[in-house]
Amino acid sequence: MRSFMTVVLLCALGTAANGQDRRDWQSLAQLQAGDKVRLSMKTGPVDGAFRNWTPQQVTAGTVTARREDVVKIERYRKGGWGRAGHAALGAAIGFGGGAAIGAAVGGCRQGQLCIVGRGTVAAAVGGVGALIGASVGALIPGHHKDLIYSAK
Repeated sequence: MRSFMTVVLLCALGTAANGQDRRDWQSLAQLQAGDKVRLSMKTGPVDGAFRNWTPQQVTAGTVTARREDVVKIERYRKGGWGRAGHAALGAAIGFGGGAAIGAAVGGCRQGQLCIVGRGTVAAAVGGVGALIGASVGALIPGHHKDLIYSAK
C-alpha cells in the first residue's frame, strides 16, 4: 500500500509541474543568471546564457528582446547522455536483437551439412543490428530543453 501511495504522489507532483502556466512572463523568475537558454523570437531563435529579465524585456547572451517579440524561452537541461551515449545504447540493443534473431534462424537442421554454425550467424546478424542501432541512437539529440515561457 505504501509503494502504491508513493507512485500516486509522484504522478500528482509530475502533473502539477506540467500544469504550470508557461504563458506567464513571471515564469522567467525560475531562471538563474548563466543558465543556457534558447530564446525564440519572431525573427528567429538565439542560443545564449540567460542574463536577466524585467517585466518589459529579457536578455540572453548579447541579445535583449522585448516581451512582445518573444515567442518562447527554453532552458537546456544539464546532464544527459549525449549522442555518443545514445549511439552506444542503440548499438547494444541492436546487437542483442540481431543476435537473438540470428540464433533463431541460423545454424543447421538435423541431417544437414553444417558450414556456418548458429553462433556465427548470431554474431553476424548481431553486428548488423549493432550498426543499425548505433545509427539510430546517434540521431537522438544529446540535449533536452525545458519550456520556461511560451507566448501561445
